[in-house]
Amino acid sequence: MAKKKIPKKKEEVTEIFEVGKTGKEKIVKTKGVEEVPVEDKNQKKEENKLLKIFLISLSAIILLIIFGYYYTQSQIYLDYKGIEFKAVQYGEGSDALIFYETTTLLEPNDGTDTLFGFRIRTNPKKLKNIPFDSLDNFNLMKLNAYFYGEGTFDCEGDGVIAMPNFQRIFQKMGMKLIYDPNATCDEYGRYNLFKLVYGDKTEIKEIGPNCYEIVIQGNDDKCEILPATEKIITEMFVKYRDLQ
Repeated sequence: MAKKKIPKKKEEVTEIFEVGKTGKEKIVKTKGVEEVPVEDKNQKKEENKLLKIFLISLSAIILLIIFGYYYTQSQIYLDYKGIEFKAVQYGEGSDALIFYETTTLLEPNDGTDTLFGFRIRTNPKKLKNIPFDSLDNFNLMKLNAYFYGEGTFDCEGDGVIAMPNFQRIFQKMGMKLIYDPNATCDEYGRYNLFKLVYGDKTEIKEIGPNCYEIVIQGNDDKCEILPATEKIITEMFVKYRDLQ
């Protein structure tokens, strides 16, 4: 391919310089014509276009990097009503498990001095979408009881995880949670009662004074017992923090 010829124009130039030996110099003035490149407007326009494309591409890359960073951070650090969580992965590959651990810690009321928090399996963003009837009237009570409706609530082993975690949060807050299959709602609301039942969707329903149904979507084979109990645990932590 032939090299593109750069257009030039002729300009008259004048040069002044000294000639001769030391002490006998004289100034000589010469004139001539020199060819100088002529600015190609089309080329300049093309260069500006390329520069504009480069700057736009660079800006887009920077924005993608910033967005990617903040998106990643938003998946690692989460907030639930001022309670801060951090996502932590245990294991690798298909065996990896994601837990959400509180970085917000509170003073216990169980006779120990070590600040406490908790960890859950459910993304706090999902917990926000679980309905909780009369949440503003939900009270932290010294005495609490629970029992099961029909079913084992094993749910692929999730039940074995859910209930000890549920028990622990009451203990750390200086409250008692007992299993009582014969418990009934108290008309005066002197204790909290939780009844675990299966239903079409996971929610917490108030059925009496300080009396609640923990409605769990699913069945004995697979259910949402973790999201249901973790919703209550997290709301208890919020209320406990507000009392301190």
